[in-house]
Amino acid sequence: MRLRWRVALALACGFAASRAVAHADERADLLLRLCDRLLTVQIDDPASPDYGALRCPSANPELHPLHSRAGEAVYPLAVAFQLTGREAYRAAAVRLGDWLVSIQQPSGEWGERWPAHDGWTGTTVDQLISLAGAYPRLADALDAGQRAAWIRAITRAAAHVQSRWPRGNLNYWPTGAVALVYANRAVPAAPAAWREKADELIRATLATVNADGLLVGEGGGVDVGYNLAQTIGFVALYGHLTGEQAVLRRAAQVLEHHLPFFYPNGAVDNSWGTRSYKWTYESGTKTAPGVFFTLALLAGHDPRFAGLEQQARNFLVQHSMIDGWVAQGPHAAGHDSTNPPCLYGTFARAQSLAMAVAHAPAVRPPAGPDPAATQPDRPHVDHFPTVKVAVIRTPGLVATVSAYGEIAHVSRDFVARGGSITNLWFEGYGPTGFFQTSSVNAYRRQEPIHMPHEADLLPLTPRVEVWRDGRRFANVHETDAEMQVETAADHVLVRVQGRLRDAAGADGGIGYTLTHRFYAHAVTKEYALTATGEAYAVHIVEPVVVTAGVVFTKTAADRVVAATGRGRPWSIAVSRSSTPYVLEHGAPAGRYWCPFPAVNAHPVTVDFVVPADEDAEISLVLTAPGGVTPGRAWAR
Repeated sequence: MRLRWRVALALACGFAASRAVAHADERADLLLRLCDRLLTVQIDDPASPDYGALRCPSANPELHPLHSRAGEAVYPLAVAFQLTGREAYRAAAVRLGDWLVSIQQPSGEWGERWPAHDGWTGTTVDQLISLAGAYPRLADALDAGQRAAWIRAITRAAAHVQSRWPRGNLNYWPTGAVALVYANRAVPAAPAAWREKADELIRATLATVNADGLLVGEGGGVDVGYNLAQTIGFVALYGHLTGEQAVLRRAAQVLEHHLPFFYPNGAVDNSWGTRSYKWTYESGTKTAPGVFFTLALLAGHDPRFAGLEQQARNFLVQHSMIDGWVAQGPHAAGHDSTNPPCLYGTFARAQSLAMAVAHAPAVRPPAGPDPAATQPDRPHVDHFPTVKVAVIRTPGLVATVSAYGEIAHVSRDFVARGGSITNLWFEGYGPTGFFQTSSVNAYRRQEPIHMPHEADLLPLTPRVEVWRDGRRFANVHETDAEMQVETAADHVLVRVQGRLRDAAGADGGIGYTLTHRFYAHAVTKEYALTATGEAYAVHIVEPVVVTAGVVFTKTAADRVVAATGRGRPWSIAVSRSSTPYVLEHGAPAGRYWCPFPAVNAHPVTVDFVVPADEDAEISLVLTAPGGVTPGRAWAR
């Protein structure tokens, strides 16, 4: 079987022999694994009114629904057939395509919910890509009636997109462009207006690049997950399909500006994005295709992209799969709400891999250490002033600090900000390296069909807060913070000033300055707080990602350690305080979990009082095993 598809990869339907290298083989292997899993849930009873549909294995938030967007699996199944010649893939793709055609609305749209449409039909472009992209690969397997039905469906959908786009968030614009190009290839004598609209959508997409090189347009702001896992990828695919080299070069330039948000373990940092409520480490967001095609399609412009694609696939396979399904993150298997997973991640990643297999040149990852993963020998920071975000790299860690400002139509509950660390990777900590991470400030099912029901959860984001009248006033709600970034000989300093606010923006009466210093193997956090008018009980929360075998212990009044059973422990300690404090850990148990990015955390807390109209200062230090005293030396 494997030999056969490698031969098919080199020979069938224009696949160049040069693509049949180890890197491309690994990509295709993963595609086939995901397609095989999807085959297990296809309704194969011809008597069923939903014959050919894929039944979701998940029971939360709905019991085994038939997602209309699962029709996007037609394309990866068709590519899997081309790779292997295996009839099961072709038959499954045809059955699923027939079902997708049967549920199209008369106006040419597909709704995102089935059978009860919720009114949002922007995902029509995703179904159109799948149907039109698969049609030339499957036409020989369709009878005359099926071919006519598929062409009618493609034509209606393309006409709808041509007349209604641009629409929705930014990712829909280049997706619509690619959908129209695929439709133009599939439909005989297609209207010239389809290509004209596609060109217009690509130009409009690239016009949104801001001064930091980031694409703006997801929820009115920047979302790294969607940018990397969909928008840049479809701009690149448009360039490949049309042969427009200038578009490909521009896509590669934009991708390069987003590279700091790839972590050394292959994960995507969407900790602070406007749509991070769907953040998954392995591709940045749950419902976009995934980063694989983005990186693969542009690998010819920079070999680092090939290395990052391989790392991202490795992270997916090693940390984000349950029983062959793509899961929401490394701890999803331990929670009823995310196990078994929804099939969205599986068919979406299959689509991304299929587009990479079908269109990407085979570029081997760089020989030796991957330059995209290698840690610097001195402190380095990528500062993005337009969004007030900094990504810091030292020899032993990578961290993201977010002070992202106000975003139109995005709740303060949905973006981690205020100067908190929103992602922290320590070399050697557990399987993934993530020591701290973040989540939305209040878990709500912003997109109900994609987000499971959960009990009352607490944020994973490190923060300082006070509670008054049942309301949390915290730095993570601050949208007007000021950020200062400096690089010294032995550390990077990030200082943020703001006010503790509630989710509505009301001032809680405390101003703060939060200063982070990132050393080779340690981080210090210096809190300076000023109370106005009255004394305040202040609560600092430092959740630490739980990893296999870790044991948390309070070893002194000022120190909690995390022992992993290998060598010296990791520690969080109070290094200095101007006021009495209480350091504790572990309570409340079970509430420091979020299905996005599907991580459990263990809270370490510090409580103290800021006197009325006075200042209080307290400093914490997070240290890796063997880490030196911050400020004294670089090396272990």
